[in-house]
Amino acid sequence: MHIKLHLSNGVSFLSLVALAALALGGCATTAEKSRDAKAVQGTSSKARAEDGRILDIGRASASSGGINYKNPHMEKCWVADGFDFNGYDTLYIAPTLSTAKFDAGNQEEFSVHERAKQSLVNELASMIGSRKIFNNVVTRETDIKPGMKTLKLENTITEFTKGGGAARYFVGLYGGGQPVLRVEGRINESEKPLFTFVARRSGVSAGARMTGAFMKDEDIQIQDIRSLVLDLSDFMSVIAGKFPRK
Repeated sequence: MHIKLHLSNGVSFLSLVALAALALGGCATTAEKSRDAKAVQGTSSKARAEDGRILDIGRASASSGGINYKNPHMEKCWVADGFDFNGYDTLYIAPTLSTAKFDAGNQEEFSVHERAKQSLVNELASMIGSRKIFNNVVTRETDIKPGMKTLKLENTITEFTKGGGAARYFVGLYGGGQPVLRVEGRINESEKPLFTFVARRSGVSAGARMTGAFMKDEDIQIQDIRSLVLDLSDFMSVIAGKFPRK
């Protein structure tokens, strides 16, 4: 016999039990995520790279269903709960997009911008591929083998300046005349974001600051791209467990 105990507000006893169960389930999920965040926050942010460099990926804190890292080399750096770059066969690095405002009518500036877009893809493929986080790192969608579990890395240049040697001659040491490149990136699985970052570079090498007046704009920007890619691949390697924590 099915018995319902009706309360004064019209809600059945069975409904009340169901609501209570959902509430408890929600509390359990929240508590679990809280424990996960605390575990990550309690982990050292320091690690040792294969070449002996001591890395600092930044202080971790829970944020928006994931972990936010206050990485000293990136403006923003976020990883989804439970994601560590492992368990995937292939990383596909998509062609670089750009929303940056610059004088596209200036052929030299346009050329440097286009080289930066392609160089970012090439440098990422080379560096991330060398870290062995994924079995395959590809830059063409047609190179993704059927049935392979794949992540997609999308990058957008949001700020770009070619730079100028004349300005670097006078104030290059203080950042004047240096190229600028700001990149927003995200790694997705079936359009679901699992990792996002924002990084900016502007003449970071000692050569760019000291002798930048005698360097080509695109050469300085390549150095900036390599700096950005190195820091990004370092972070990925630490999170993936390729570099031991200190």
